Amino acid sequence: MFGMDNSELALIGQLAVSGACLGAMGIFGGLLRHARRRCRHLSEQLGQACALNESLRRQALYDGLTGLPNRLLLEERISSALTRAEREQGAFALLFLDLDGFKTVNDRYGHAAGDLLLMQIASRLSDSLRHADTIARIGGDEFVVLTEIVSAGDIGIIRDKLHQALSQPFQIGADALCISASLGHARYPDDGSSIDALLARADQGMYHLKRQRQSAAIYATQ
Repeated sequence: MFGMDNSELALIGQLAVSGACLGAMGIFGGLLRHARRRCRHLSEQLGQACALNESLRRQALYDGLTGLPNRLLLEERISSALTRAEREQGAFALLFLDLDGFKTVNDRYGHAAGDLLLMQIASRLSDSLRHADTIARIGGDEFVVLTEIVSAGDIGIIRDKLHQALSQPFQIGADALCISASLGHARYPDDGSSIDALLARADQGMYHLKRQRQSAAIYATQ
């Protein structure tokens, strides 16, 4: 071709093949770099989605002030406890705790002080219980404890622990506030076999005790 001998034609062929290979490698390298960037981007998006999902989950299941489980998560755990107790012929208890005269704190010291007190109370109550127990905040100054028990006597032990946790003053600004709580309980299976029945029974016991006491046990010490 155009006076070229066979060796020259072979060389041109080799160069063409080499060029095509280099071009293909360049294209492949570009595609690979793009794929890696795309993977990094997708990985970042997945991480952000997981973080958002966890944040939404915490907002849905945990109390925003104290960090304790809220009513929704409490009911999920009671449901699990019911299933387990039915399967294993076990028992568990709910203890319903309501602070006495908490409104006095908000009226006298303001809602910020009331929130601080609730956070301190939640921390103490949580620290007084076993890791396997659940303590939830289900209302303004209402808490519920879910605990597996062996006998009815175990409830008294847990009650004592909760009252002991509140026995020392709480520091709010310059004042040390002393506060008590009314506490009712319900035991599965003796007091009910559903979430609503057990919560209602524990709530009734708490209000019965509160009416008997008829006092708001909050006072400040210097």
